[in-house]
Amino acid sequence: MPPVLAPLFPLLLALAVPSRARTDDLARFDPPSWAPVFAELKGHLQALVRLDTSNPPGDEILAARYLRETLGREGIAGEVFVSTGTRASLVARLKAQGPARGRPFLLMCHTDVVPAERARWSVDPFAGTEKDGFIWGRGTADIKGMCAAELMVVELLKRARVPLSRDVIFFAQADEESGTPDSGVGGSDRHLAWFLREGGHTLWRSGAIAAIHLQVAEKRYLDVKLVARGTPGHSSLPRADNPVHALARALARLSAWRPPVEIHPVVLRFLQDGAAQGTQERRELIAALSGPGWEEAARRLEELDPETGALLHDTAAATIVRGGYKANVVPSRAEAVVNCRLMPGRDPERFVEELRRVVAEPGVEVSYEPDPLPPVAAMPLDTPLHQAVEAAAAEAAPGAPVSPLLSAWSTDSQSLRARGTIMYGLDPPLSAEDAGRAHGDDERISIDALNAYLRLLYRVTLRMTARERT
Repeated sequence: MPPVLAPLFPLLLALAVPSRARTDDLARFDPPSWAPVFAELKGHLQALVRLDTSNPPGDEILAARYLRETLGREGIAGEVFVSTGTRASLVARLKAQGPARGRPFLLMCHTDVVPAERARWSVDPFAGTEKDGFIWGRGTADIKGMCAAELMVVELLKRARVPLSRDVIFFAQADEESGTPDSGVGGSDRHLAWFLREGGHTLWRSGAIAAIHLQVAEKRYLDVKLVARGTPGHSSLPRADNPVHALARALARLSAWRPPVEIHPVVLRFLQDGAAQGTQERRELIAALSGPGWEEAARRLEELDPETGALLHDTAAATIVRGGYKANVVPSRAEAVVNCRLMPGRDPERFVEELRRVVAEPGVEVSYEPDPLPPVAAMPLDTPLHQAVEAAAAEAAPGAPVSPLLSAWSTDSQSLRARGTIMYGLDPPLSAEDAGRAHGDDERISIDALNAYLRLLYRVTLRMTARERT
């Protein structure tokens, strides 16, 4: 059997168990008609897209004020936390009726977006255009669609006067796209909450939610710097210690390196859950991951599908190279940044030591900036929140399997999970094509997909927070 990093998802102790409201009991909290709710949801998303919160510079205070004003009309108090200048987050809370049963339930999104090259878009990226059954604009997929849906969930809870067994918190975060976690938010209870936020992948196909890939773990982000130093001089007199040559040799060795493969239990289950949709060869390789030839099967699977391969080992990719300032001068220094993504639980120092052995270039220094974050294991699959997602999916997206996802990308969930938060990533539904548009040109989200996401998110929230009838 292949090695694993830890026992598969041990039971959590001392966590409060939410009320088990029946499906028919929860239906009483649905709006009389969903049509006006969906129209309102669309309007919220369009309004948020029209607020240009490109990061940099951010200006998330625009979105925070919009959310506060919108919630205020429902009688829900929202507080804006300014970190610096116009960087601001919003927090709103619905209090439990009677004694709260354990941790709050927290719906989280971020209001900043990556910049858009307007000339490359077919529509204005900040107009919130409705066209062909989609809302187009920067942030529709990442991740203002989630903000709009979470806003509506909180409003629906208030309008339906849902008797809450625990506090519900809406947290619209600033400055996620540049990697500053939970900036500007006070209070420690957010680290002891049940969280739903971005990070997973919900597949939209043929007008319905086809699969829910719930993020329960992610690879760790690590930037490693390679610096070569040598004797500067005229290029007509080449020297053996030319730092550009030394850096090139180091990067060539790094490019040829094949990190050891490993099968994380989350990845194994994810692959097994989706095996039926693959080719015969892919199914056979996935089955072989649990047998004696697992390493060869993993390598072959990586050759067939590089995206899957990224989940089977650490990765290292050179992303920035600098050196020299004039064509006829040998510089004294050349450097490169290597962006690495580590498997959950990996010790960064041991990984960097391995990189030094791979580079094996005496004139090249390999370094990184340590952070205090301890290794973070995968979230358990036996928690009340995970069970609530599965049950809600059966109601709001029948037939769509819920599979755990270890994401190759990284979010700031790591820092919150390290502090005791139970957090899962449940993204708005996107088709394969629309997922590829996030952070790119002509970003968009299907209106029907956004509506389906609201119903799913609302049902999860009710299962986590609504008191049973007595």
